[in-house]
Amino acid sequence: MQEFDVTDLIRLLWKRKKFIFKTTFICLCLGIVVVLLRPKQYTSISTFIPQKTRTNSGQEILDAYLQKEGPNIYDINEVLNASLYPQIVENISFRKKIIYMPVYESDNGEKISLVEYLSSDKYRPFHLGSWIRKYTIDLPATLRMANGEGIVNKNMGKDTSLIILSRSEQQATDILQKGVTLWIGENNALLNVTTEDPLITARLAQNILSLLKEEVTNYRSVKIEEQWSFLKQQQEIAIQELDTKRKEMTKLQTTKHTLPTQNIDIAQSILLAEYQQLYSNYQNLSQRLERLKLKKQDTTPVFTMLEEIYVPYQASNTKQSIIITAFIALGLFLGMVLVITLPYIAEITRSKFLMHHFSIKEDQEKDVK
Repeated sequence: MQEFDVTDLIRLLWKRKKFIFKTTFICLCLGIVVVLLRPKQYTSISTFIPQKTRTNSGQEILDAYLQKEGPNIYDINEVLNASLYPQIVENISFRKKIIYMPVYESDNGEKISLVEYLSSDKYRPFHLGSWIRKYTIDLPATLRMANGEGIVNKNMGKDTSLIILSRSEQQATDILQKGVTLWIGENNALLNVTTEDPLITARLAQNILSLLKEEVTNYRSVKIEEQWSFLKQQQEIAIQELDTKRKEMTKLQTTKHTLPTQNIDIAQSILLAEYQQLYSNYQNLSQRLERLKLKKQDTTPVFTMLEEIYVPYQASNTKQSIIITAFIALGLFLGMVLVITLPYIAEITRSKFLMHHFSIKEDQEKDVK
């Protein structure tokens, strides 16, 4: 097999320039088709600061253990850790609430949810690429989903213990799964929402933050109520114990004339110490209840917005010029590689077509002439 030097290689490429140009032109056409069929993507970015979680000090934990109630009873952190926010957003129950929140308003003022928006073509602008993809690439998946939905409905019957998504709900949640990301940093958080419609993108981001704030606030309220109920119960027990101890001290006073003085003094000291300990516990519970009362009235937002939600009218996906340039470069590279390799492939395979058009001997004879 004959080797080419640089001069021979350049001469060969120049001789086959028409083939290279044809390959480049074909790739250019493919690039144009990709650009025309590829829907635009719009991304809305929102930045916010989550409310900091409180960490129990060692002394607080020790105090709780000394009270024989464990550290998680009196000092439950009512602020949900921000690192759990992404799990909340990815939760199927959360997504199911989101897809039924309004994201579009029709001409007659009707509010349309994401499920309704995706289920009907009358709300969405026509896009050739989306239409072709719907009846070509996405068709098998759509048919499988429809078949699976029928099987599930048949087998599940009226069972409501599991979350069952319809075909339209699955389509809507898939958009959330692919287009929604929530990143939590040390000091701030970043929400990225991407869809094919700028207004839908902004509305989805708004709905996600609104529902996330509601979920976190509800968590805080539930935890505070749990602490309040428990502490009130403990306070009532402490009052009863104090009352019992007072009765014991009163009884001792009424019977002290029947007991030796030394024994009375010891018994009084023990009862007084126990009473003081119970009273200290009662005061501690009362203070914690007062703090919880202030927390109930606290209106501090669960997170503070740094960058408000906006409608992204500029597409966020790769620019069309970059795609076209990439396909042109691919065509040039592919054409040159084929010009260099096809003559050797023709010699190996002995293909008549390749031998006729890309024969090494033919090139050598032309060089001699």
